[in-house]
Amino acid sequence: MNVLWTVESLKSSLLSWKNDHGIKDWVITVENLQRRERYFLSDGKCNLVVDQDREAHQQNVGLRLLVSLPDKPGKQGEIFKKLSLSQPLLPQVESALRAAKQTESDVWVLPSSLPDEIPEVQSFDPEIAEDMERALVRLTREIDAGVSEGIQNGSTFSSSELFVSLIQKEVHFSFGRVHRTQQSRVYVEAAFSAKATLDSGEVRSDEFLGTRWSVDLGSLGVRELFREAAENARRMLEVESPQAGQYAVLIDAEVLLKVFNEHLAQLSGGNRYHRLPFVAPGSELIPGASGDLITLKVDPTLSYGADTVILSDEGQLQRPQVLVENNVVRSSLVGGQYAQYLGVPATTTRGTVVLEPGKSTYRELIQSAPRVLEILQLSGLFTDANSGTFSSEIRLARLHDRETGAVKYVKGGSLSAAILENFKELRLSSEVVHRQHFETGSSSGEGYLGPCFALMNDVSIAV
Repeated sequence: MNVLWTVESLKSSLLSWKNDHGIKDWVITVENLQRRERYFLSDGKCNLVVDQDREAHQQNVGLRLLVSLPDKPGKQGEIFKKLSLSQPLLPQVESALRAAKQTESDVWVLPSSLPDEIPEVQSFDPEIAEDMERALVRLTREIDAGVSEGIQNGSTFSSSELFVSLIQKEVHFSFGRVHRTQQSRVYVEAAFSAKATLDSGEVRSDEFLGTRWSVDLGSLGVRELFREAAENARRMLEVESPQAGQYAVLIDAEVLLKVFNEHLAQLSGGNRYHRLPFVAPGSELIPGASGDLITLKVDPTLSYGADTVILSDEGQLQRPQVLVENNVVRSSLVGGQYAQYLGVPATTTRGTVVLEPGKSTYRELIQSAPRVLEILQLSGLFTDANSGTFSSEIRLARLHDRETGAVKYVKGGSLSAAILENFKELRLSSEVVHRQHFETGSSSGEGYLGPCFALMNDVSIAV
């Protein structure tokens, strides 16, 4: 890429234009990405081969711009714009200024300084930062072992992908300070297929794809992921369609991660200010709850969390914060902007969701109702932060019958649930797990530390 300008030249332009163009404040974010990608296939003889091996480098620059609106007292313009280093700088800044002046929001100000002491947090794996190639070799060995185990258990290996990334981030504030951080990310996916001939002579085949994210190498669990993918590929050949009705449904940490991270919006200052669904401190998170009462916090200092960060991009110090205690809301997530709008102190807005575990084991949970439908994989989970509802088609599930002890596998049908209804008698497992999730191109992720499983009652399954 042909680089036409630098961050320093951007800062100089903003400073020189400040008085003449009504620039109030700005924050520049710079992300330097280094990523190794490795794609695996089978050679047809049960051996793992590398199909593609790539290295990527990318730099992303973003500008958050606050401008005065002289004709509108008490209002200001604000915009965030991604800038291209391969395009001339001044036209991009002029475009951002014009766009910012077309917006309108209540006046607020960014901090004019950073804390004197900023604690360090463990947001990256030192092994990845020191030698990404060595980390790639280590993970490739684990994938090779996972493939061998899956094949020995009767499944056919289809493909795998492995991404190892390191993101170095700089946040440049208009008052002259720069805050620098690093984050590592690892993504791996495993695809296995299985085939069987039924008594009728019909040949049935199917495939199962498992994926996992992590910040550090130690908690990725490659072998576990491959074992589950291989096992579930075989189970896909045994599936039946579920019957429509109300079920006790067991969901895992992947679902809990998504549901609780989305539901944090109802505990935020942004929702309060914009008059969206908001649960105020002192209120019950789930009115009338009688199961395992939820105790929930966010922790931006948790080692190797998907959203481990000590400073927000507004320059606010982030600390662990209890949001809900025994189903009673104790505090709200309020960033600097909404804190000024609402006239309240700013609090933490970032961090891993930490959910206190329950007292029931997995086995106790699957035996706690006549029929328990254990979700093994959903075909895309759709959530609504305002209503607290979530739904998905069932890709694979396990139906436990307590009376007969029988277990059968099902596929298809649609699950629909609501936090305010189906979490009232929620039961949480005593086993805990740490999970992370990132969207491609995102600058931050969603994290979860808490029960491996949760049991909901009276969940609607439609066919």
